[in-house]
Amino acid sequence: MQLDDVFECLNNRQLDKIFSSFVHRLKDTNKWDRESCAKLLDIIATKASIEHFLQLFLTLMSGLKDDNKNIRESRTKSLGVISEKLNEK
Repeated sequence: MQLDDVFECLNNRQLDKIFSSFVHRLKDTNKWDRESCAKLLDIIATKASIEHFLQLFLTLMSGLKDDNKNIRESRTKSLGVISEKLNEK
């Protein structure tokens, strides 16, 4: 079973909690935490509801203005990955 299959087994309430937690962790000061959450969000973004996708998109876009170069680079990379996945659909 792959990670994206796991997300399909969750109900909306569970997805809401997980998604909100991952989006919140994108703002973490720990680089490893940010990158891990970004990778997980890349996986589930194309399966997300419109509301979740919009929340993620706005969070990623706001990070492009961050003073921290690593955050800007991570957000740019995530936007690129999500864009590629959406183009595949």
